[in-house]
Amino acid sequence: MKTLVICSGGLDSVTLAYKIAKDKTRTLTRLVSFDYGQRHKKELAFAKDCADRLGVPHHIIDISAVGAALT
Repeated sequence: MKTLVICSGGLDSVTLAYKIAKDKTRTLTRLVSFDYGQRHKKELAFAKDCADRLGVPHHIIDISAVGAALT
């Protein structure tokens, strides 16, 4: 089963990415992150590092306009 993980770059989502990558019944195909204008942008870099270590693409979807509209 092909699987993608929505990965913020925080501990929980990175752990999930590794768990899915280890699962023999699933194939991790990519990590997806959302840039909503968060203060902790370093977590997006952590998500990229995780994807690189797991050998899968990392996609960042820019929804910063949504984040700005909510402030």
